[in-house]
Amino acid sequence: MRLRGYRDADAPLLSGRHLPGELLGLPPAGRPALAEPAVVPPPRDHEVELCIAPDAGFARFSELDLVARSARLETGVRPEAADTARDLLAAALTHGFEVLNMRRLYGWVTPASGARADLLAEAGFEKEAAVPNGAWYDGRPVDRQIWAAVRHD
Repeated sequence: MRLRGYRDADAPLLSGRHLPGELLGLPPAGRPALAEPAVVPPPRDHEVELCIAPDAGFARFSELDLVARSARLETGVRPEAADTARDLLAAALTHGFEVLNMRRLYGWVTPASGARADLLAEAGFEKEAAVPNGAWYDGRPVDRQIWAAVRHD
């Protein structure tokens, strides 16, 4: 899978039933069909790099720190393309490490949403921290985690 830059025609790919801000934005199991779709705004400045995986989803790099060479990664996978999450993560890591020249890519994970930690570990991410009651999900506070992948160079 290859990522390309965002274009205005890609706007429909930026909304879906994923949790906003998640490192692995797969559609949460059991989320009501009438739930409001999450929407990712198109980039407005050079502090965000937004890449599209055509017909599959997106990878958004924000909080770009060019000195420390780190960025926060968020992905969103379309429900009909959920089996491509592994490929999207791999493409996002390649883009972040080789194109953006980042050393560390990190993101938030909400385990209560059914996030697939096995996909993250397989892609090279490791859990760095847990934040008790770090988010509100399904009417209750739930824990969040920070996962990161580091390129050793």
